[in-house]
Amino acid sequence: MKKLTTALSALILLFVCEAVFAEIKVIETDSSYVLGDSDSRIEARKIAVQEAKRKSLEEAGTYIESISEVKNMALVKDEIRAYTAGVVETEIVSEEMRGTAANPEIYIRTRCKINTDELLAHIKRFRENEDMKEQLMAASKENEALKNERDELMRRLGAEKDKTRSDDIRKKLDTVIEKEESNSEVTKVWTRVSYKVDMGDPRDNANFGRKEMDSIVPLLIKALRVNPDNQRARLLLAAIYHKKGDNVDAERELRSSVAANPANLMSLGLFYKKNGRYAEALTTFRALHKQRPDKPEPLFQMGMTYHDTGDCREAVNSLKRFLYLTQNNERFSRQKATANKAVRDCSADNRKHKREIKQDRQFKKKDRFRFESR
Repeated sequence: MKKLTTALSALILLFVCEAVFAEIKVIETDSSYVLGDSDSRIEARKIAVQEAKRKSLEEAGTYIESISEVKNMALVKDEIRAYTAGVVETEIVSEEMRGTAANPEIYIRTRCKINTDELLAHIKRFRENEDMKEQLMAASKENEALKNERDELMRRLGAEKDKTRSDDIRKKLDTVIEKEESNSEVTKVWTRVSYKVDMGDPRDNANFGRKEMDSIVPLLIKALRVNPDNQRARLLLAAIYHKKGDNVDAERELRSSVAANPANLMSLGLFYKKNGRYAEALTTFRALHKQRPDKPEPLFQMGMTYHDTGDCREAVNSLKRFLYLTQNNERFSRQKATANKAVRDCSADNRKHKREIKQDRQFKKKDRFRFESR
């Protein structure tokens, strides 16, 4: 049916951008696909593109792994693969038809550029946010599963002689390829904007304008049409709806994401907290903590929600447990600073309350003494 060859020529260029002194790595790879009797040119091109891009990302991952700053982070290969897919942009630089009339071949050449400064900044940001990182890891695993499914369907299509069954396999193959393409597009968007709409960290929210939001929404809606289980598309869409003030649609998307994956309870809890629905937020954070007792973030959010409602006793209890779990983990340095301040505030309020009680008792005692002296 086909013969897929990936000539990994990996043309690698290295230079320094004088304007910002950032090291730029350029990697080029190519892929060719020989069409069989049952192949369509559109289908063959899509497969060749996916393979060329995949090889570019593999080479990019190898390079990223060699960067000294990345080595110091002690990342595992799965993390490097996930960060590479999310950060590295790959483009088609050339494509042409080769081979003979009997055995036409589609040739694709791709290029990816790696800005090391931007790469390290993205990795640092995602390592600070466990949920954002987990979504990237999930996207990488999903794409690997889709590739394996694509390979199996291609094998079956090559061996199938019955036209009806071949057509059925081809439809499934088209769906898998479409999911691969969509998943990759959404992962790029997730990497670029998820921190801008993170309800748990408003530091960069102001950098996300309506024009950028409007340009992203159609892509996310299309991605959910292709694959309703795409969690990153659903979470981003919910965050954009919330930022636009459409809380009804935001909650609908968040509830759908939780139904598909209970790990998304954090996003739903943050939504409730952001909108002053503290009781629902606490219920959601407790459910997540019960599901993942080893995860510090739910304890932090529970503690800060109690703090916002003035319940210092429960706030201190949750925040101290959070601080204990993260005492040797610098990744939570910002949250730990916030938690320590909240604990100090509660302690100060408690001391003030005790002084007020003591003063009130002393006043009542003096008042009673005056009354009895009359």
